[in-house]
Amino acid sequence: MKRLLSILCLYACVFSPSASALEITYSNLNPFDGSISKGEGLLLRGEIVPGDYEYLLEVIRRDQDRFWRSTGFVLASPGGDIQEELKIARLIKGTYSSVYVGKAAGPCVSACFFIFSAAARREAGTRTLGIHRPYIHPRRLVSMSAREAETLQRNALRQARSYLENQDVPTNLIDKMFQRASTEVYWLSRDEIDEQLGRRPPWYEQFLIARCGLNKSLERKYFSTNDEAILDQLATVDNCGVQLSIPEARAFLRSELKNPIR
Repeated sequence: MKRLLSILCLYACVFSPSASALEITYSNLNPFDGSISKGEGLLLRGEIVPGDYEYLLEVIRRDQDRFWRSTGFVLASPGGDIQEELKIARLIKGTYSSVYVGKAAGPCVSACFFIFSAAARREAGTRTLGIHRPYIHPRRLVSMSAREAETLQRNALRQARSYLENQDVPTNLIDKMFQRASTEVYWLSRDEIDEQLGRRPPWYEQFLIARCGLNKSLERKYFSTNDEAILDQLATVDNCGVQLSIPEARAFLRSELKNPIR
């Protein structure tokens, strides 16, 4: 991961609020049906450009308690610069956060998928998760020669593919992403989201099975019946995973706020 970030950081941008294109706000909006929820999530909406990761850290730094009380991240981004996307993905993975994508908030497209795939817990509505070949933001290319731009793009795509493989994203989904131009979106089907990608990375699912008693058959039954009694049991499992990961998550965030990756 560090090697990837160093490769992509050939044209780094110094953070300033005016450089941000991403809206980062706490919101009570339920991203799936548009209702108002009791808890609030950290909404990331808009194109992600160089400097947005520093902006996100600043929002979290202002009120860390509020961040830890939040339900996770709501993703509503058309994508953007792959370097910033991967930094945000690293933060979400390191804090074992949940991510949500729904029509009421907006879709998660392009390199936003990297952020989605990094989460410990992830939920997406039908036709809200779109993929295509990631790209380098033009701001990073303005002073490069054609050969330098080609090298940067090739290295970024090679490392991006490796990143998705390390996240256990199915090969067929990775291939579909890289087969499509940055202007051509492939929308993941319900089966691809639920069965192929899954609500959790495989490693975290096995962790919950071993440590928290996750029952996959019971979980499938809930999604076919919406039995509230089953939902309570699943919530207990999820809370168990959160509690077990909190010490590492807090340590990661403290380190990142002190020495963020540039």
